[in-house]
Amino acid sequence: MNGLDWKTPALVGGAIAGALTALPITTTCCCLWGLVGGVVAAKMLIDRSPHQVKSGEGAKVGLFAGLIGTGIFIVIGIPLSLMFGDFSAKLAERIAERLNDPNVQESVRQMLENMQQQSMGERLIGSIFSGIFFGVILIVFTLLGGLLGVAMFEKRRDQFPPSQYPPNYPPNYPPQSGPTGGGPGGGQGGWPSA
Repeated sequence: MNGLDWKTPALVGGAIAGALTALPITTTCCCLWGLVGGVVAAKMLIDRSPHQVKSGEGAKVGLFAGLIGTGIFIVIGIPLSLMFGDFSAKLAERIAERLNDPNVQESVRQMLENMQQQSMGERLIGSIFSGIFFGVILIVFTLLGGLLGVAMFEKRRDQFPPSQYPPNYPPNYPPQSGPTGGGPGGGQGGWPSA
């Protein structure tokens, strides 16, 4: 990325997105965590860059943060989902009870019965596919977060200071010596002499 140090911003943004998505309670907000991770990565990249960060560079650091976050999510999230599957099931059951909708309650009950009948191998395969699915979503949202971070935090613009004189000025302008010629303006026009 044009000599920019993108590794640390990508690692930090990916760690935020991946770790928060991996937690069983916060998994449902994976889109939000992806955006947050991408924005943090872009902000860190902007702070470390001596020049203006373009939106494409923000997208790249967001993409790398998403890949790192997906790796963290798969490594941590799958074991946690297998360990705390019963906790998540009971949480879903409580939420369904509070909705007072018989259709939702029946759907959740059937889902929980299907989960209890699955072997550990079937649950592992389901968790892997779920991890890949959430990983793709995480990558997309960290990429968008990188773009959003550049749009929010990059205030520098490619503005070069104006040259001393506009182009095509005569090579001896302005005159280096005092006025030559008669009258005000050194013979370059001005008020007519009386």
